[in-house]
Amino acid sequence: MFNANPPHRPRSHTSDYRPRKTGGIRRWLQTEFRNWERRKMIETLRGMDDRLLRDLGIDRSDIPRVVDGFTDRELSMRPVSSDVEFDVKCRGHRAA
Repeated sequence: MFNANPPHRPRSHTSDYRPRKTGGIRRWLQTEFRNWERRKMIETLRGMDDRLLRDLGIDRSDIPRVVDGFTDRELSMRPVSSDVEFDVKCRGHRAA
């Protein structure tokens, strides 16, 4: 016969296990990585002299706004060759 009210049995902790969704952690890591790439790009562009920035069509005060418009692919690119980076480091200062 059908029992409409079966006796209550406590569930074991192992039978109730469900893997947690990692979507929140993944999104957080992706956001942090994108922010790190953004900061890295801003620092690199700020290290360039004004003439080079003008050649790129960027005003020094617009660097954060320009970088905010970059796609993930653009953020992951190296903006200049290692020769230019080495030249900037050798001068020991940022261009006026």
